[in-house]
Order: sequence, then C-alpha cells, then structure tokens
Amino acid sequence: MKIIYYDRNKKDNFENELNAKKVSLEKLIKNSDVISIHLPLTEKTKYLIDKSKLDLLKPNAILINTARGEIVEEKYLIELLRKKKIFAAGFDVYENEPNINPKLLKLKNVFLLPHIGSATKETRAAMSLLAAKNIINVLKGKKPLTPVF
Repeated sequence: MKIIYYDRNKKDNFENELNAKKVSLEKLIKNSDVISIHLPLTEKTKYLIDKSKLDLLKPNAILINTARGEIVEEKYLIELLRKKKIFAAGFDVYENEPNINPKLLKLKNVFLLPHIGSATKETRAAMSLLAAKNIINVLKGKKPLTPVF
C-alpha cells in the first residue's frame, strides 16, 4: 500500500519506516482511497475537512474519523454518502456528540462506533489513575487536576 500523509511537520522516522510521503492536504484528499483522521480539535482544525475538501474525495474513497467530530463538516459528508458520491465513511466521533445525526443511522455505507477509539488498556488505566488523583486532591481540600465546570 502506498502511504501519503498530511501534517504540519515532516515525520522522518514515519517516512523511513513505512516509505510514506508528506503531501498537501488537498493532494492527500484527491489521491487517497482511505483517509483516516487523527488530530486534535483546535480553532485551526475545526471543519478542516469542509465542503470544499470533501468535494475532492474520489468516488471510491473511505473517510474514517476517530479524532473529533467537528473536524469534518458532517452535514455535507452525509449528503455525499447519501448520494453515493463517495464509497463509505467510518465514525467513532460525531459533530454533536453524544448525539448522532439520525440521517447517519439510515445510511448503509457508514460504520458507526460509540466513541471507543480511546478504549485501550493503557488509556483506560491512565484515565482511572487521573480520576483517583482528582478524588484524592478534592478529599485533601485541594483543587482537582482536571476540574470540570
């Protein structure tokens, strides 16, 4: 499989290990059969994959989002899927999470998961440890490490 990727920074080790090549986002979208999104949601990445980028997808493209729902313009992606302008999409995250757009539930060319991308043993153990540290801090009269407002 030929691997191309988009990132702000060149990843020499990644490129050497997998014979991957860094390309522009537009080139990646135009040329990829499968696109898997892995990046944080920031002001710069919100709707990074918008209508103009989605229109560049190949008819046989599969778009997988395990990052954050708001990185992809979900309403327009649903229209492309509904009209079979792209082959399929996989969702582990949703734009209005925890709510899933009901239109997604009706499509046969989507795969829907309940935000389990972080469900590794290592991540769950780290989350449990952080929760325990927060409890201990609160019981000692200190501020929690990760307060929820």
